[in-house]
Amino acid sequence: MNQKNNPIGMIDSGLGGLSLFKHVRQALPNEDIIYFADSKHVPYGDKDSDWIVSRTTHLISNLINDGKCKAIVVACNTMTAVAIETIRAQISVPLIAIEPAVKPAVAITQSKHIAVLATATTVKGKNLKSLIETYAQDIKVSLVPCIGLAEKIETGKAHTAEVKDYLKNILAPLVEQKVDTIILGCTHYPFVSNIIQDLVGSDIQIIEPSEAVTAHLMRQLNRYDLSSESPNEGNHIIWTSSDPLKVADVSFSLLGKHLPVKDIAI
Repeated sequence: MNQKNNPIGMIDSGLGGLSLFKHVRQALPNEDIIYFADSKHVPYGDKDSDWIVSRTTHLISNLINDGKCKAIVVACNTMTAVAIETIRAQISVPLIAIEPAVKPAVAITQSKHIAVLATATTVKGKNLKSLIETYAQDIKVSLVPCIGLAEKIETGKAHTAEVKDYLKNILAPLVEQKVDTIILGCTHYPFVSNIIQDLVGSDIQIIEPSEAVTAHLMRQLNRYDLSSESPNEGNHIIWTSSDPLKVADVSFSLLGKHLPVKDIAI
């Protein structure tokens, strides 16, 4: 069966992965995309690991079986940190997973001190630990669990004084400690990257992996001959476990574009 014109599936605990969706949509304008936001259960960062594995595999199975998705992009660092090995063993379509950009950060740091902003679960996860052990043996890495930040962004508070004050408290110690590179280890965080940059100043570089993940997705589609043959602009839809009206409002505030939203009761 020809799957070339089937959609790409993207999944996140909420709407943070729309930061990656923007890159994918721009790079692959002819591809259909189903984006699953499990906003009913966001954030995943404070959930039990067994629950994350079970929920993630269930939702991805739904994207493949009901959505007929030809490839899956895991747009959630917490899902990657906890569930990626289990998922890889269970699905037969190409799987592309986001993870904190430790290797690129190590390549550009001058002070040899970098920081990772992430959820508590990502900070504690073995995936991040492995990245640091592999690429940052001679680098000081400050791990900063940003409790509640993803949830604030998810509920439309990205550009509020509340979030700016929160970030100011988290970032001030990093500036004092001469961190020169900050990794955004949650897909929600690029939506406040401008605020972060203003608070830390132009001498500190901020990086996130959306471009690298998009490039890897393109390589996988080419490798398995799955690139869309459609000459038309792709169709994009959000599936969500939460209130579709709220999800539509927040997604518009994050993207500046209206996307159709479908309530999926799973």
